[in-house]
Amino acid sequence: MSNGYKKKKNKRNEKSITYVNLMNFTCAFPYCESGLNVEGHHIIPLSKGGADAFWNIISLCFDCHRRKGLHRNWLKWDVELYTWKCDHELRRFGFFLDEKEVDFKDKLKKAIYICFKEQEKEKFKEVKPDE
Repeated sequence: MSNGYKKKKNKRNEKSITYVNLMNFTCAFPYCESGLNVEGHHIIPLSKGGADAFWNIISLCFDCHRRKGLHRNWLKWDVELYTWKCDHELRRFGFFLDEKEVDFKDKLKKAIYICFKEQEKEKFKEVKPDE
């Protein structure tokens, strides 16, 4: 599955790419119909003073990201986006990813471990035993 990032990597989108990877390239919009080309979206835009931090990034597919007017009307959507983001993280990991929390590094390690275990499980499924 394509991750939707065709731009040259830079510091600004590195965290978004990492976040989308941790979220297994899944769209946080509860009623998503596409789920393709998932990308990171800053809930509070960087141009409006938003932080380039996990707590401010949500993973959305290309269609959901563009369809909702999230950049133009970001104040209208911020609470709803945080709700989707929190629900998405709780379903995926059982906790939130927030750099402001004291135990963030432990949670990040746990999230990476969960992703690693999922990848290993997928690799194991692909290997078929000799018959």
